[in-house]
Amino acid sequence: MQTRGKYAQEIFLLSIFFLTSNTMMAQEICNNGKDDDGDGLIDLQDPDCQCHFTVTNNLLLNGSFELYNHCPVIYTYDSNYNAAAFWQYGTYSNEADYYHNLSCSYDSARIMLQMPPTLPLPSGKGFVSILNSAYIDPIPENQMAKSYVAQCLQAPLKPGEQYTLSFYAGRFRSWDNLTGKIFPFTVAIFGNTNCSAVPFGRPNAIGNGCPLNYPGWVLLSKTIVHSEGEWIQSKISFTVPSEINVIEIGPDCSILPPIVDLTDSTTFLDYHIYYLDDLNLLPTKDFPFEYIHAEVGSGCNGNGIPVLQAPLFANATYQWYKDSVAVIGATGTSWQPPDVTGKSYYNVLISSPGKCVITEPFLVAPSGLNKLNLPTDTVLCSNGSLLLAPSIDGLTYIVNGIMSADVTIQKQGSYNVTATDTYGCQKKFTTTVVEQNCSDCEASVPNAFTPNADGLNDLFKAKLSCDFSEFDLQIFNRWGEKIFESHNSSAGWDGTYLGNKMLPDVYVYFIHYKTASHATKTTRGTVTLIR
Repeated sequence: MQTRGKYAQEIFLLSIFFLTSNTMMAQEICNNGKDDDGDGLIDLQDPDCQCHFTVTNNLLLNGSFELYNHCPVIYTYDSNYNAAAFWQYGTYSNEADYYHNLSCSYDSARIMLQMPPTLPLPSGKGFVSILNSAYIDPIPENQMAKSYVAQCLQAPLKPGEQYTLSFYAGRFRSWDNLTGKIFPFTVAIFGNTNCSAVPFGRPNAIGNGCPLNYPGWVLLSKTIVHSEGEWIQSKISFTVPSEINVIEIGPDCSILPPIVDLTDSTTFLDYHIYYLDDLNLLPTKDFPFEYIHAEVGSGCNGNGIPVLQAPLFANATYQWYKDSVAVIGATGTSWQPPDVTGKSYYNVLISSPGKCVITEPFLVAPSGLNKLNLPTDTVLCSNGSLLLAPSIDGLTYIVNGIMSADVTIQKQGSYNVTATDTYGCQKKFTTTVVEQNCSDCEASVPNAFTPNADGLNDLFKAKLSCDFSEFDLQIFNRWGEKIFESHNSSAGWDGTYLGNKMLPDVYVYFIHYKTASHATKTTRGTVTLIR
């Protein structure tokens, strides 16, 4: 029985070896729209298809962790928190081995045994490890063990400016992981005005959670990294909300689900830990990013989809991607997406001798001009205002030579309106507005309603004190999404959208109607949904 068990174990390990080997042998092809290596990632979604870039004038000191004050010892906060020059441990809880350097023999032997990174490292011999613990039994997030690296900056990040953090990150198979499955992970950057906010949390605590549990910290941005046992170059871009003098980099404030891998209800070491190296922080404008441009006025028919122009490089080949998946046959320096109704992001992979570039994502969406129709003549009620054209994302207006976000009329006259979208397409209108006394017809609307099916105040609707020939009621949520529309004044809103009950909140309404005297009136305001 013992021999049979040993034989079965060998067969099991051999099966895993062949499964892993076959998976490793598959190679992702980056321009065929398929998942060739079976990792669930297609084309540019796969790290195998990413290009790499280099930068200069780093705002971070010792961004590749090559300079160190001493080799790691004992792996406690007091002995190890400032091992890497200019960096320190972000929180008092010290569950990860923070700093590593392959020149340090003890550290090299320990890390190479437990969870070795792929060599060579992205830069030099130093790197850091980041911990994000998962728990079988739930505990508060502010007690969870998470680790961060922090640096007090030489000069503050300026409010309103955009910055980018680039880095290499990797999650590698640990000694206890026989399945070969490695999960994605999150890299986040936090900021604070006060350098003395580092470290945060309680000394000697098992865990202190993320920085947002403590005064002054803000989440600047975060990204998800997919690493199947390799170093992946990634980046995070953000706009600074207020002056930032110190940053921390590590997990976000979410809670990892427990994934039971072993019979003793624990998870593999590599589920909790990932590595970082070669960190660079610069103003976004100083990064070597390349951008797609829309040819102005090229997409003024149909849904207004423009011709896209890639950056031009000598002796280069081009491949276009829609939402990171290759567009088969789109291999020119320019390309016009089909006339579709939805939104998509487009990139170009540009390859030339000694150079690989992936452009930044370019959002393509149907032009807002398609939604716009202005009357040739209309009526303005005395002592009122008339909304001729609402604010629409991606549109700007010029009204009688003056730029405006919408077209609101305050007095009678002739108005020349030019609407322009982000692609340079235009629509022009001339509208004559005549002022009239509209006091004979007013819309009465409640400021709150309670759609709880008790027969009382269950619907939000308008009551008109006159005869009218046209009617339109529109309801929008706080993000500008239209969730209800009706041309029947007696059919009000019941507080649902697509069959789902909407949450208690404040919603915006627009009511348009035409009176018997042919005056077009608009009433707008807010209504509170109460449950």
